[in-house]
Amino acid sequence: MKRVLLLGILLSLVFCGKKEARKEFAVQSGSTAAPYDTVAVDSFSTGATSENIARKIRISSKMYQDSLKAIQEKMIAEKVLKNEAAEKEKAAAKQEEVQKKAEALKLKKEKAKSEVAIPSAQNTTNP
Repeated sequence: MKRVLLLGILLSLVFCGKKEARKEFAVQSGSTAAPYDTVAVDSFSTGATSENIARKIRISSKMYQDSLKAIQEKMIAEKVLKNEAAEKEKAAAKQEEVQKKAEALKLKKEKAKSEVAIPSAQNTTNP
C-alpha cells in the first residue's frame, strides 16, 4: 500500500509538473529581416527617405503652408507701408517745391517793386 501511494505521488509529480515548451527558432541563412514589423520605424528614420520626398512631405504639411501664408501677409503689409511712406515723401517734396516756387515769386515781386520804386525816386528833381 505504501508503494502504491508512493508510486502515485511520484507519477503525479512527474506528469503534473511544469512543462517547458520547446522553443524552436528557425534560423534563415542570409536573411536580415527582423521578426517584427519595422515599416514605421524605417520610413521615418534618418536617411530612410530621400531628401526630395522628405522635402515634399514637409512642404505639404499644414503648419508649413500656414507659415508661408503668414510670411506672404507680412510681405504685403511691408509693401503697403513702403508705398505709403513713398507717397508721403512725394507729397512732402511736392509741397516743398510749391513753397520754393511761391518764395521765388514773392522775391521776384519784391525785386520788381524795388526796381520800380528806385527809378521813380531818381526821376524827381530837387529844386
